[in-house]
Formats: sequence, C-alpha cells, structure tokens
Amino acid sequence: MLFCIASVANASIMTSDYINDYYAKVNAYSGGNLDISFNVQAPNTMDKLGAKTIILQERVAGSTTWNAIKTYSYTNYSGMLKNRALSHDYVISYYNAVPGNSYRAKVYFYAEKGGYDTIEFITSAVKAK
Repeated sequence: MLFCIASVANASIMTSDYINDYYAKVNAYSGGNLDISFNVQAPNTMDKLGAKTIILQERVAGSTTWNAIKTYSYTNYSGMLKNRALSHDYVISYYNAVPGNSYRAKVYFYAEKGGYDTIEFITSAVKAK
C-alpha cells in the first residue's frame, strides 16, 4: 500500500512531457547588482529548451506590492532558449537594483518538440545590497 501512494505522489510531481526539472533564483551583489539564473531539464533532447520570458519584479521597502521593472525576452536575449538541448543553464544580470528593496523573478520555462509546454516559476525574494 505504501508503494502505491509513493507512485501516485511522484506522478503528480511530473506534470509535463517536455520538462523534467526546473529552477531559478536571484542573487544580490553589492552595488545594486543582481543575477537571475535558471536551469531547466527535459526528459529527452528538445528542439527548443529554456525560458521565453523573465520578468524581474521589485518590492519597495515597506510595501507589499510587487511591480515589474524589467522584462527579458528570448527575442532580445537569444541565449535564453537553446536548440537541440537536454538541459539549459542561463544567467542574466541587472545593474540598477536599489539597496534595501526586494527583488524576485517570474520565469516562464519553455520546451518544444512536436508539441510544447510552458511552466511559470517565481523565485524567492532577495534584498538588494
């Protein structure tokens, strides 16, 4: 019985035929510099794999509202999508973060081979330094 429960739990985790695993994070560095990095993995080689869009959001100190301040698109940053890939890592930088404000990113992972899938992921927030 326990084995059956574990199998059902694992089946619900893998919700895509195109994306096996994905992760993104924002790192803060001194001088208001941020790096947004991601990794995405597919079950087999995809025609296209990566992220189509990354939206950097800012929350001003003392506020509860997140505001989009920068949008990165694969059409302007060709490295965000990789052709013929099983996995893809990418890092993009932002240099105008305000120390004390919080930042997070919405990453729209994308994989395509015959069909396609898109998964939205929101990173944990970090405070700019």
